[in-house]
Amino acid sequence: MTYIKGFNAIRAFSVLLVVLTHLDLSEWIPNTDFVMIRVWPMMSGEFGVLMFFVLSGFLITKILLHEKDKFGFISLKKFYIRRFLRLFPPLILFFILMGIAYWNGLMQDAVLSVGYGIFYVYNFVPKSLYFPEMGHLWSLGVEEQFYILWPFVLTVFKKMTSIKWIVYSMVVISGFLTFWFANSLLSQNYFTERWFIPASTPILIGCLAAIVHHTQPQLTLEICSSKWLPVIMALCFAFTLYVPSELVKIGFLFRAIAVALLLLYLVHNQQKKWMQILEWKPLVYVGTISYGIYIYQGFFLSTGGGSEIWFQKFPQNISLAVLLAILSYELMEKPILRYKKKFETK
Repeated sequence: MTYIKGFNAIRAFSVLLVVLTHLDLSEWIPNTDFVMIRVWPMMSGEFGVLMFFVLSGFLITKILLHEKDKFGFISLKKFYIRRFLRLFPPLILFFILMGIAYWNGLMQDAVLSVGYGIFYVYNFVPKSLYFPEMGHLWSLGVEEQFYILWPFVLTVFKKMTSIKWIVYSMVVISGFLTFWFANSLLSQNYFTERWFIPASTPILIGCLAAIVHHTQPQLTLEICSSKWLPVIMALCFAFTLYVPSELVKIGFLFRAIAVALLLLYLVHNQQKKWMQILEWKPLVYVGTISYGIYIYQGFFLSTGGGSEIWFQKFPQNISLAVLLAILSYELMEKPILRYKKKFETK
């Protein structure tokens, strides 16, 4: 697929939010109800993950629709091989690090929790088994569960109208479940906001943006040319600042819409001079290695500022996470990504 300018910058900003959150950024902002409930969701690591989700849904759907149009089918086998080659190598190294720490007596309580991470279901881990070094793996679980199903949806349903209505329905269901889970006893024992529904909804919104862009290019061009687009994006992004407290819980849906609109805007403004800012080489490189940073920061930052273990103390914790991400990408991921191209449908 053609390289899209600005997308690596989105990845860089996303992982930066995650890292800053896990370095306890929240301790440096006013600890008031208004800030923590209404402002913090707009700048937290959760929002960083949401950006990743929307971008992932957009790009993968764009690739799958292109494959379907060009060849008349989607190769599920090649799709899953590509996903495995992209995601699993850094995870193997991550679990090796976890194993070394365990055998050296540094993480004795992690064993029962590891299975949830290995089988991509950490978003369903009970709070009693939650382990900080693996806390970030919930997002990988949501993504992989989604991509087990999504290619089948694109394959089985021939009409895009049907697929759109599936997406609309899931977004509405997600909103209702968000309210229900918040008041359910389940939320006392599980991170219900990370369950497949509602957590996968931002991915769905990214998928919908790709579908609209693919099937109605003139409509997306008109949207991206509208003088009202910045206002709409701002209103969606800042949803939690002005709505009644009862609606704050579904703010993530509107922030996802804001990110999806931003992606469409970037796609339709590839030749603008200001794009050079987003294509600043250091920023692009951080976006390129963002997956590795995301994976390894969990081990070194312990999903929250580190611990008394020497490699989890600041500043060596963040330094080691970034260094390992660079080495991982250059020595392991880059060669595997070249091999991954062999499984592109031709």
